[in-house]
Amino acid sequence: MMRSVRSLAAAAAIVMAAVACGGNSGTSGGGASCSKTYKVGLVTDVGKLSDKSFNATSWQGVVDAQNDKSLCVQGKAIESNQPTDYAKNMQTFVDQGYDMVVAVGFLMGDDTLAEAKKNSGTKFAIVDFAYTPTQSPPANLTGLVFKEDQAGFEIGALAGLMTKTGTVGQVLGLKIPPVVRYAEGYKAGVKYTNPSAKVLEVYQGPGDGAAFNNPDWGKARAIDEINQNADIIFGGGGNTGNGALLGALSKQKACIGVDTDQFVSYPDADGCLMTSAEKKLATAVKTAITDMVKNQWPSSNLLTFDAANGGVGISSYHDYDSKIPADVKTKITDIQKKLADGSLQTGVNIS
Repeated sequence: MMRSVRSLAAAAAIVMAAVACGGNSGTSGGGASCSKTYKVGLVTDVGKLSDKSFNATSWQGVVDAQNDKSLCVQGKAIESNQPTDYAKNMQTFVDQGYDMVVAVGFLMGDDTLAEAKKNSGTKFAIVDFAYTPTQSPPANLTGLVFKEDQAGFEIGALAGLMTKTGTVGQVLGLKIPPVVRYAEGYKAGVKYTNPSAKVLEVYQGPGDGAAFNNPDWGKARAIDEINQNADIIFGGGGNTGNGALLGALSKQKACIGVDTDQFVSYPDADGCLMTSAEKKLATAVKTAITDMVKNQWPSSNLLTFDAANGGVGISSYHDYDSKIPADVKTKITDIQKKLADGSLQTGVNIS
């Protein structure tokens, strides 16, 4: 079964690679029976489609929409090399007559708002950004947001139960709200199951290389934390976080991935991956595309994904399954249920 899953993941990676080459090519879907083909363009943050987590999984939502023949969607991606590319890349899709533009990441919030206001005939969805009423978001713009603190809480609870040294670590991307929700949820989860445990953390700063795209920095910081007795490392920051996973692997310590099931998407780290904190990015992007196609666009400028609707959680334990005691699995399952029904709160409130 795992081999077949890996094959599917590899096939998806090939599709992504086809889009990434040249920065502005793509793959189309739909069929002859479509009276209209809806064109959807995705603009990445600087983390690129190769990040094996955030941008890659958001793009998978477009791929999934293409593969759903009932939607008649044709997708294309443009990768951003620097923040000044955001607006021009989105405008490229508008100028080419695209029906919808998907912006990937909190850092694109201001540019996406400006583009949506300028181009009322195009739908815009942005991953990881919620607009406030004072920003006056137009009706053609919606944010796709997640309660990352719930996924962070679950992996933190697991880390608290599994640590042998009493110290765990996390290596994070830029200190923006979605990343902070993961981090604070992680700390809250550790303390929930192991109040005496110590949590080490480091955020990538403006001087620490390309945002979310500096695996060497991430690896070095993970090793720093391991040298301070951490025996489990959470890598929460795109390619930077991937480096942290490899740092844990190099020291034969356990690691935890982010955003997607990285056991499938990033097999280089399989030797240390205990699980991954997931937010269903592909599901969210496909949901927004479906709402556009079916003329069910949200009136609130917001779609929220959480434990209650299956929008966040943790992945399978995969190769770590036999190493995790049955009572620990039971406790994590109970925590998942309580987060979903609201009887357990993370205590994190980062807007």
